[in-house]
Amino acid sequence: MQNLEPQQLIEASTLFRNLQSHEAAAIIARLQSASYERGARILERGVWHGQLYIIASGQVSVLLQEGEQRPAGALLPGNHHSDIVVARLGPGECFGEMSLITGEPPSATVRAEQDTVLWLLTQTDFLTLVGACPTLLQNINQILSLRLAQANQQILASHSAERVWLSFIDDPGKPLERSLAVHIADALAKRSRQRVLMLELCGQDEAQGPHFALYEYQVRPTFFECLHDRNMLQAHHAPTISSDGQYYPAYAALAVTHEQILTIDGGILASLTEFATLYDYLLLVTTRATPESLAQAIEGQCPRAITLVSAGAESGAPLLHGSTFVAHVPEQPTVGIQDRYAAQLGCPVTRLLPADTRLLEQCWEQQKTLSQVAPGAALTGAVDFVARHIARQTIGVAFGGGAARGFAHLGVLERLLHYGVPLDYIAGCSSGIIAPGMYLIGKSPAESEEIFLDIQRHIVQWRFPRTSIFSNRGLKRMLRDLCGEMRFEDLTIPFAIVAVDLTTRAGGEHERGLLWQAALASVCLRGIFPPVLVGEHILMDAGMHDQVPIRLARRMGADILIASELGGQEPPSLVSATPWLTENAEAGFMMPRSPHIIDLLLRTYDLAMATIGMHSIREADIVIRPRLHRVSLRQFSEGRKFVAAGREAVEQSLPALRKRLPWL
Repeated sequence: MQNLEPQQLIEASTLFRNLQSHEAAAIIARLQSASYERGARILERGVWHGQLYIIASGQVSVLLQEGEQRPAGALLPGNHHSDIVVARLGPGECFGEMSLITGEPPSATVRAEQDTVLWLLTQTDFLTLVGACPTLLQNINQILSLRLAQANQQILASHSAERVWLSFIDDPGKPLERSLAVHIADALAKRSRQRVLMLELCGQDEAQGPHFALYEYQVRPTFFECLHDRNMLQAHHAPTISSDGQYYPAYAALAVTHEQILTIDGGILASLTEFATLYDYLLLVTTRATPESLAQAIEGQCPRAITLVSAGAESGAPLLHGSTFVAHVPEQPTVGIQDRYAAQLGCPVTRLLPADTRLLEQCWEQQKTLSQVAPGAALTGAVDFVARHIARQTIGVAFGGGAARGFAHLGVLERLLHYGVPLDYIAGCSSGIIAPGMYLIGKSPAESEEIFLDIQRHIVQWRFPRTSIFSNRGLKRMLRDLCGEMRFEDLTIPFAIVAVDLTTRAGGEHERGLLWQAALASVCLRGIFPPVLVGEHILMDAGMHDQVPIRLARRMGADILIASELGGQEPPSLVSATPWLTENAEAGFMMPRSPHIIDLLLRTYDLAMATIGMHSIREADIVIRPRLHRVSLRQFSEGRKFVAAGREAVEQSLPALRKRLPWL
């Protein structure tokens, strides 16, 4: 339908359906025409217009929420990022009737999406017609009911908070342990830079959040209050970012008092849908004191569940189907201790949170969060990991092989740490294990560089070439001196090394056992160093299997994958060799002298790596690729100049890093 005339409008519009002829004539006599250009705002939310609009031609959008205000009629070139389009209306459809009925300004903005012609009725004429035409009033009621249902469906489809159940199996004798929920919510808001509501399923008189509130309206009406008075829900529209750009969580309790909690039926939690439209994350916090009926109701409301088990809590409490963290661990939180707790609980443990009662006491006394009181503390870092786990921001870094080019990883590692990029999971192959390995056993960047320089002295140890040109005795002695009897289980960050098993013809992932043994296997280039024999297994460098072990970092648990890749080149292309062979023969050129056997093997290795490396990094979210050239093992120390190239590569990757990690 194009440019409906008044009589056509009466026949086509649902607003005027089933009208008597005299009623239609009365309406036509009062209609006025108006035109709007594409992009013009016809109605402005909160601004009184006092007219009913019926579309003769064109199309309009109904916007429920907007990021900025503009005068009515002003042109708007495109949707603002915070606009929510809840309806699109075309010829024969109407808008503005709700304001005329209630006398209130419109609650939505209407924008012309095309050049649009409208027929208008003033409020006086509209009310007169409604009084004289009962059919018109009945049609309006049907239109409003249908439109409300459509708007609700579209709101829920376009935005709904991620609901996360945060269950504390805590030690009743240590109430401060529950304050970890506040610190997790605070870290989640800062890391995700989104709207976070921590909803404690207890009375407000027992809640932890209000004690830490620093900002006006940070404590919001309880869920129970909002159910009984919908006007209270408006307080949850308040911002969660301070005037100086700091993100913070909102706090709310389920009810005002504990007595009210005992009267609540779990079925009311189905109404969380309304809260979900106002936030990006809902953290639903329960403890052992939470009534069982409420805990059971949450299970159906939250697709994600996280359990924080206190190391001092009595066993026997049921665990959730989700991620499990052990909190308040008195020992150093190593991988081995994590394995021990996993065996005790009978389920995988994602990470350990160290005990630091004194720090929690300081936060409580100062009414500040961990990040404000002690940003560098081990507990602060562990809480930050939980928050990033919720926000799917945990980071895995895969360091690829490249012989002497591995010096570049020192620069990459240094810059990542400088910019505060968390190293949650680390995987390495061949020379890519040295830089992160030295960092994990506590070596400084300067010490790591000197260790790299010392490698050449241990590499060039000739032997009768039965299985390799060089002996690995020097490397073995060096690695054992550096690592001693340290095991993967002694590290505080999960670390994995890849090597290939010639017996099974498959790659092997080493995440447990002696560090030096796995490291030696991973750096043993075939033909240059002999394989490492472990039982019936024959282990060697895995560069030809998985040069940059990015998929291993994913399997370890990382959400965001960073590859530090040393190839720096596309796979070699195939060209015909006939022309230059013929030309050289005719010109009487002598063939150049063949390279040294070591350089020949390494060059062949590089050609294979150029292809394999391109496949290895396909799943990486961010690739850091220093600009490098090949260096022979016989001039290993020349790789020192590549450290600067690693630093520069991270600087160039900062835009990509900040896109994934908005808080950098």
